[in-house]
Amino acid sequence: MQVSAIIPAFNEEKTIAGTVRALLSIGDIDEIIVVDDGSSDETAKVARQAGAVTFQLAENCGKGQALEVGSAISRGEILLLIDADLGDTAREASLLLEPVVTGNADMAVAIFSFTEGRGGFGLVEGLSRWAIGRSGGPRPIQPLSGQRALRRQVWQELGFGTGFGVETALSMGVHRCGYRMVEIPTTMNHRRTTRNWRGIVHRGRQFAHVLLAVMRRWRWLI
Repeated sequence: MQVSAIIPAFNEEKTIAGTVRALLSIGDIDEIIVVDDGSSDETAKVARQAGAVTFQLAENCGKGQALEVGSAISRGEILLLIDADLGDTAREASLLLEPVVTGNADMAVAIFSFTEGRGGFGLVEGLSRWAIGRSGGPRPIQPLSGQRALRRQVWQELGFGTGFGVETALSMGVHRCGYRMVEIPTTMNHRRTTRNWRGIVHRGRQFAHVLLAVMRRWRWLI
């Protein structure tokens, strides 16, 4: 059963090489695809030099669209969705693959064990968790976690290309469609959004994307 790792990346030249090398150390992964989402730096070049297949978008289209492109050009029956800034901790993606490869789950989601303070105000996470629970599944610990292993058919049925709402859309639909999801504790770590002006703008955009994902699936909330 082939596994394709897909990494959406926007201006991640400082972290992408470490993430790619960490994934290369996992024997179960057959291909690593980095989708450069309109970066203005050397993300694609650095990723390619590290050993990934790269695909460059002409402009920044958002995380969901980058994942759609990556899934379309990938070959694996199992997709491993990984953020670009995990660095060496991406090695723990092997923990996500095990339950999906063995057939014990259709989607596995990483739980981060953060030790520092909260990166945001909890509004986006709260909206996502509420919508997922309202859709019929248990409320996840970290609903916005982008580190996921899933069967291709799950992505084909539930994935969509609109920005940061993709994780919420996947988790809202997984139980509705009869799939099995598990959360896996990890020691993965990446850059967290802070409470400065840039962080507030990012969280505002993320909130809008998650809200759009929820509205598109309003029938699951009834």
